[in-house]
Amino acid sequence: MNTPPSHTDMQALAGLAAGDADRLLCVRFLPASAQSGGLVLLAFHNELIRVLAPARSAAVAGPMAGLIRLQWWREVLEKARPPEHILAPFLLGMMACGQARLATLLRLVHSCEMELTGARDQPAWEGMMRDGPGALQRAMGELLGVEDPAILLRLEACGMAYGAGAMLRHWPVLQQSGRFIWPARQEALRLQGQAWLAALDWPHLPAPLRLAALPAVLAERDLAGAARQAGQPRGLGDRAALMWQGVKALRAFERG
Repeated sequence: MNTPPSHTDMQALAGLAAGDADRLLCVRFLPASAQSGGLVLLAFHNELIRVLAPARSAAVAGPMAGLIRLQWWREVLEKARPPEHILAPFLLGMMACGQARLATLLRLVHSCEMELTGARDQPAWEGMMRDGPGALQRAMGELLGVEDPAILLRLEACGMAYGAGAMLRHWPVLQQSGRFIWPARQEALRLQGQAWLAALDWPHLPAPLRLAALPAVLAERDLAGAARQAGQPRGLGDRAALMWQGVKALRAFERG
């Protein structure tokens, strides 16, 4: 943003991002200059995901209620509508100073639109993952100044792998959610997530840029295990692994 956010702003943003505990922990390792931006991106993603809740969409009025809300966000980002939401000025400020890109933010909106109205097949699902968790992780890289297209694509693969792993981890709960989570067998989801994790190629990712790919630490653990923690907070082992890699990545980033 053009001016540093106040302590009150940071508290409000953290509250809006609180529903995404995993990625919120990852954001805590970003340098101070990017902390507020990371919180804004997570809060924006959470706000979009809320539109997909069945009570706000298919349960009453079909997908139309959700699509109207998503179109509202699209127009706010394109400056065709007043920024009448607590997050809107932050998002517009980030775009104005180059911390966020309109095209990437619109991909997040598009992913939710596709979940509401798109086909229920694997190509559609992969597109949703690319423009959803994939675009979110790309946005984190853009926030840190990553411009290399190849690296940004690898960060997208990181986000998609994390998304697949999270689906496996919470599989029993998600099966009851009414969301479109995966059109095939559970084991095929694991293989797809592992393929995306391989595309990230963490061992050969420059150490400073691992700061933008920390969800991969959790993805690797989720994709290797069973859905033992469905609906439960992360265990100590997961948190310790993430914190260790986060500290190392931040030190490498600060060294330049």
